Amino acid sequence: MLLSDLGRLPHALQWGLLVVGGVALGLGMEFLHVPAALLLGPLIWAAILGMRGMAIRVTAPTYQFGQAIAGALIGLNINPQILAMTTQMWPVVLLFVILTLVFACAAGLVATRLTGLDREVAMWGFMPGMAGTMIALAHDRGLDSRMVAFIQILRLLMVIAAMVAFGAVLVGPALPHAAAEPGQPALAIVPTLLLGALGVATGKWLKRIPAGASLVPILVGGVLCLNGIAYTVPHWLVTAAFFFLGAQTGLRFTPEIVRVGAKALPMLVLTVVLLLVLCGVSGVVLSLVSGSDLMSSVLATVPGSIDSIALVALSTGSDMSFIMVLQTTRLFAVIVFGPPIARTLLQLLKLARI
Repeated sequence: MLLSDLGRLPHALQWGLLVVGGVALGLGMEFLHVPAALLLGPLIWAAILGMRGMAIRVTAPTYQFGQAIAGALIGLNINPQILAMTTQMWPVVLLFVILTLVFACAAGLVATRLTGLDREVAMWGFMPGMAGTMIALAHDRGLDSRMVAFIQILRLLMVIAAMVAFGAVLVGPALPHAAAEPGQPALAIVPTLLLGALGVATGKWLKRIPAGASLVPILVGGVLCLNGIAYTVPHWLVTAAFFFLGAQTGLRFTPEIVRVGAKALPMLVLTVVLLLVLCGVSGVVLSLVSGSDLMSSVLATVPGSIDSIALVALSTGSDMSFIMVLQTTRLFAVIVFGPPIARTLLQLLKLARI
């Protein structure tokens, strides 16, 4: 089959290939106790199909629904005591958030040296946070948004893979999904579906809230749990949600974007590895400073998406509250301060003729 042949198939057949293969791979990896299997399986399968020219895409409302269900799942696992303790150490939280931003900017500059890419393109590519937002901002500035997209997607894939491998080595086999407790009434899924609808509505109408499709359900779900309103996120719904998230990311690896980034790929991979090492070292230091376990501290500092980090955290039994405080703080910091920091740094380097 030629590279672009998959895109010529009827859309129904393309969806069938994507869903059957992605879900089967995810469930198979879950059976083998691979951390974050339900995300990783569809992501790998979708990337393979995307590079073979598959033309279908996960729609924005569907992806936002997946984010919202992931948020509801996170809300179930928020510990109020740990949350309060973590927020009390806000200077430490802020310090490590800033460190991640500094490491991302440094990685962008290293990538420029190694690949010859435009300095600003590399900087936007390595900026952590919302990949879609960074790509859009780069496009608005007249930069090569395809290369920014390639770097962002590559970084996300490598972070997920690294955290899955790290979790398997450090913690061992993934913990079974435990969101749907036995004996819960069937109607307990109703609040979950309402949280899903809330996430979609937030993503559509409140676009100024960073990652609102995830963050609003996390907040509302946590409040519901604290007030004794039970809801459940059954395994089939978790499977569907993370299928949407994984497929959306994997399908971005189109033949065109692979051609754009192929020449710089080896050096970009090396730079992402450097970024992961720096964030991993900061995670070790955070673990020593905060007293949190090593897996939780590393997950709190790595530059991945909230959804993917949350699933790795759940499957490794990590401290969700601690991780989410740092990841959410960094998300807002990147959206608010990331662009001006990147522009200021680039201006200073230009003035210094570096």
